[in-house]
Amino acid sequence: MPKKYYAMLSGLHPTLPLEELTALLESTNSQGIIKYNYDGVSIIEGKIDANSIIARSGYIKEIGELLDIYEINQIDYESIREKIKQMGIKDARIKAARYKGYSNFIKSQEIEIKLAREIEKIGINASTKSNNLIKVIITEGVAIVGLTLSKQINNFKINAEKRPFKRAGQIDQQLARVMVNLSRLKENNIFLDPFCGTGSLSLEACLLNSIKIFCFDLDPEMIYGSKLNLTNINCCKFSLVARHDIRSIPLKDESIDSIATDPPYGRATSTKKRGYENIVISFLEESMRILKKGSYLVYAGPSSEEPYKYVIDLGFKLIGFHDMFVHSGLNREIVIARKI
Repeated sequence: MPKKYYAMLSGLHPTLPLEELTALLESTNSQGIIKYNYDGVSIIEGKIDANSIIARSGYIKEIGELLDIYEINQIDYESIREKIKQMGIKDARIKAARYKGYSNFIKSQEIEIKLAREIEKIGINASTKSNNLIKVIITEGVAIVGLTLSKQINNFKINAEKRPFKRAGQIDQQLARVMVNLSRLKENNIFLDPFCGTGSLSLEACLLNSIKIFCFDLDPEMIYGSKLNLTNINCCKFSLVARHDIRSIPLKDESIDSIATDPPYGRATSTKKRGYENIVISFLEESMRILKKGSYLVYAGPSSEEPYKYVIDLGFKLIGFHDMFVHSGLNREIVIARKI
């Protein structure tokens, strides 16, 4: 029987974490598939590389080996004890976590105490210092029990603060990581951001071990700033930061593995009087030429413009689109498409 895993998702967005998990299962060459979903937790069946997925993730908080799932009023502590016994561990730390206030009539501490007492009956030491974390996740009327394998260390805010060049309206680093993951970028792939701005997306592609990065923009100040930021982290084998127009990208046909970008729109950006629709159509036409067959592109736009509709008209396969609130004057839409 194939192993099962749980993936604990971030609550920062209602749909993007699951979309990112789907993309990472593909880009890390995992054999696992998502079998079903609860609010904030996905259940995966099949072989996966939990450490690789978490190391790359933006909105995935934790992955663990699934022990079992119980109705919240029917948690079988003896059954959990026996499953933990089969793991052959000598000690364990018990932690119950509640998602969005589900089943608040049951105290997390009560679950932790009961399970700790059960495992101590068979000689397993319940210790707060143990590296073996048994997680009980409470969501949607169930308790999902598992052994944590990998947890995200969220340094996105710290890394963003260390950047030497910043501007208002730039995409935040955690979302940039998610967008790059949605483009299915793999190690040693070639990445393009044709509207690079301050370089947020290219920085994340660099940190994910892209072998070659192309970072283009029309604004000389953004080119200067992106060069500063990429030089500051010094992680990519090759990067070209240059001033180029999206209508004529100097790259060969079918030479790019992944594209993720944030075309200009909103209060803090300039479209050089061309308008969002014209910019995106030019971008997609060039992307169809330079993107390898079967590869993905991800881009953002104001929800009011319905950015997803352009990929269909230009022959891409629409994988999905996700709306997110930015501020009172702007809702952003993230679009994922594939060249077929």
